[in-house]
Amino acid sequence: MNVSQATLDRRSRIRVRQFHHHAFRTRDMEATRHFWEDILECPLVGTFVETTDPVTEGPSNYIHTFFEMADGSALAFFQFQEGLYKESEIHGNVDPFDHHIALEVESKDAVMAYKDRFESEGYPHMLIDHGYCYSIYVHDPNGMQVELTTKVPETIEIMERHAKTAHEDLKRWLAGVTEANNERRRLRSGESVN
Repeated sequence: MNVSQATLDRRSRIRVRQFHHHAFRTRDMEATRHFWEDILECPLVGTFVETTDPVTEGPSNYIHTFFEMADGSALAFFQFQEGLYKESEIHGNVDPFDHHIALEVESKDAVMAYKDRFESEGYPHMLIDHGYCYSIYVHDPNGMQVELTTKVPETIEIMERHAKTAHEDLKRWLAGVTEANNERRRLRSGESVN
């Protein structure tokens, strides 16, 4: 069945392009890896060890893993070394590590256009340069944390490099090694955290 011209025209005006990743907090990263990689065959393509919480900008050791799907989007999971695991509230100010959805937009200009729109509508938000992508975070009216993100010129190179070491990075983190390995990440202030 062919898509109508009206549908194609409508879709051409939509700036949100596709899922980038959908993130969840996990209690057990190895059990998560086993399920997504071994059972569902979504390869582990990125393991990022971080030492600074991007929400509070305070020290915190956590791991952020990405399991790739065929279209290049991913499911992502967080686990904190400190064992922090909070049961999410359905409504209200939910910690974005508990549950957020990331939607890919076309460019950094698109992210900044949403920043302007959120400001004009009175929605609190925050920008974070993750190194491998550039994002803006906002809560929807239901309290859902939404991340609008875009790839950066270095995205492919960074993800391909981390795909080569993802399993070893995970093993090191599970063994208690918490050295940061995301040298391109920036906090809201724009300063490097590594």
